[in-house]
Amino acid sequence: MQIESYLKRIYRRHTLLLDYIVLVVSYALALVSRYIVLSRLYKKAVVISTIYVTIGLMLIAFLTLITYAGKDRFKVVPQQGKAEVIFDVIRIQFLMLFGIVIYLFAAGWSNYVSRTVLGLFFVINMILDCLARLWYRQVVLHKISISVRDRHYLLVTDSASSSFAPLQVRMSHPDMKLDVVVIDKENIGTDKDDNKNHIMSITDLEEGTYIKAYIYLPASTQNEIFEIVRRLEDKGIPSGIILTALGDRPQLRNLSDDMGFRTLNYTAMQKKGNVLGVNYTISTISEAVFYIRHHLEKLRGQYICFSNVHTTVMAHDRKDVLEAENSSAFTFTDGAPVARALRHQEESDAVRLAGPDFMKEMLISSMDGKTSHYFYGSSEKTLNALKANIEKTYPGVVVKGYYSPPFRELTEEENQQIIDRINAADADIIWVGLGAPRQEKWMLEHKGKFRGIMMGVGAAFDFHAGTIKRAPKWMQMLSLEWFYRLLQDPVRLFKRYLVTNIRFLWLLIVDNKVE
Repeated sequence: MQIESYLKRIYRRHTLLLDYIVLVVSYALALVSRYIVLSRLYKKAVVISTIYVTIGLMLIAFLTLITYAGKDRFKVVPQQGKAEVIFDVIRIQFLMLFGIVIYLFAAGWSNYVSRTVLGLFFVINMILDCLARLWYRQVVLHKISISVRDRHYLLVTDSASSSFAPLQVRMSHPDMKLDVVVIDKENIGTDKDDNKNHIMSITDLEEGTYIKAYIYLPASTQNEIFEIVRRLEDKGIPSGIILTALGDRPQLRNLSDDMGFRTLNYTAMQKKGNVLGVNYTISTISEAVFYIRHHLEKLRGQYICFSNVHTTVMAHDRKDVLEAENSSAFTFTDGAPVARALRHQEESDAVRLAGPDFMKEMLISSMDGKTSHYFYGSSEKTLNALKANIEKTYPGVVVKGYYSPPFRELTEEENQQIIDRINAADADIIWVGLGAPRQEKWMLEHKGKFRGIMMGVGAAFDFHAGTIKRAPKWMQMLSLEWFYRLLQDPVRLFKRYLVTNIRFLWLLIVDNKVE
């Protein structure tokens, strides 16, 4: 039995049943807590009526509707991290809460139902459902590990990609047991040990040893790839072909069903939007990485901004910042509220494109050695930590240099020396970490003076160096990364996040009224 079909069957059968059990238990605990445990705290204990029975049935109905309407979106899968499991549960709870509130008002029961019961139910249900799903996930992962203890996954790639492709796969699935087959031009496997991968030829493979083979052959034709598929089929090994575009792998977000076909979306950076005067390019990380890597000649001397709520409000208030933001080749949405504002515009599917995430994906793609980098900004301490992390985490990435400029105004002679120094390195991408809006103004001032393309990513240097800890994944998914950073440095960031965020919302309201 293939592991994929096993997982699909077991989760579809049990996940919803587990949610039902947790819902019933949580609802019973909420009623008991309100009308027995906490009854003395209320002036008058309300008798439990048949309304609560109806509400319980409606909650079950809402849970069923949400689960099946979302299809696999709300299913717990082994590939999900713990944060993603928790985030799915939270989304379900909010949708159920919204549905039950609408139902109570529509039925005219809002004044007859205890708010304490509903509040306790959703808190208890959220906690118990998270714990239950995480427990169930661990149980199934344990069963999987037992059933496939002696079975590995297989990666089939070519010689040109063998140095980085296995590492890229393991970055997504670090616990994966992965063997590698390297195919040369004559489709003959090589026998060698490299990068801690067990490398062999297809003829060496034993039937039933592998769960699945993933084929990453970006330079091969379809006929060549399916010849490999047939050879694996003879060994009883199912295949999955990793989709590539000129060697780069698109994310799922860039794939869609269009006119009955599965298509790879490519906007060529033509989708635009405007928030408070800032001109944004609407894209995704994988598309942006792909576009930039394959348009380096066209983009040389230009720069890219990653603008969040703080820099958007500054651009609204200051002409110099607005000029810097709008003179870029692209300005991306490094902020969930900015992306949300763009989504309210007609035919916009904007998503957050954070500088640190973009930098990570660009470095992963650059592990093939085809795109070189230079890092300008931050402190020597941060740059040393960044260098160590890049060499450890992204082997194969070509870095032409690191430079920490003086924290003062530079003379014309010093500025020219920096320009000459960076140009002498001849890097494709110049990462700029000077902080906003200094880096945006610096890039505008140096537009057309460098051979590479500048990218202002601010705190991304510190995140990747490890000198500043980034918010957990679940907080990023809930758009609470700003709150995490506020807790780290409340004195410096209070005005930026709380005051500026409130002002951003107010400016959006005023701007919409004017329109």
